[in-house]
Amino acid sequence: MVGNISITDMYMSVLSSLSVDEKLDLIAKLTNSIRNAHTKERNIEMEDPFACYEGDWGENMSAKEYADDLRKSRTFTRTVDTW
Repeated sequence: MVGNISITDMYMSVLSSLSVDEKLDLIAKLTNSIRNAHTKERNIEMEDPFACYEGDWGENMSAKEYADDLRKSRTFTRTVDTW
């Protein structure tokens, strides 16, 4: 039977042979990559908070085009009874 081994345990077994300096260098690089990714996400959110939803409806239309399309597709079926 094969046991479940987490991905972090697999990496640790590979990285265990590195020297202390190499491990510290790797830690610094990983930390910087996380900071850079976080900064990029924040910059995108600041520029356009809805940018992460771009293309969710399968087309490359702007928000204004989507809004116009929604307005055009509205149908009103409610009837008002007269007294």
